[in-house]
Amino acid sequence: MKKIILFLATLIISILIVSCDSDPCDEGYTQLDNGVCVPDYVAGVANQDFTLGYVFYHSEFGVINFKNGKWFNANDLIIKNLND
Repeated sequence: MKKIILFLATLIISILIVSCDSDPCDEGYTQLDNGVCVPDYVAGVANQDFTLGYVFYHSEFGVINFKNGKWFNANDLIIKNLND
């Protein structure tokens, strides 16, 4: 009986570990430290989708945003070579 209980406990714990999703964001989005999911910046795409806002996640620069026709990093400095 103890073996069955141990087996069931191991099975349940394994299922819970596998089923837990550590990334609540959809594919193409990155979760920021504050829990908000923002779209990933796609290099080479001239027209980013601004329907969800002007904040994106860039793999090199981190959080970037689009203001007045220019891209800015988290320190509010203009990013000149964003597509490189």
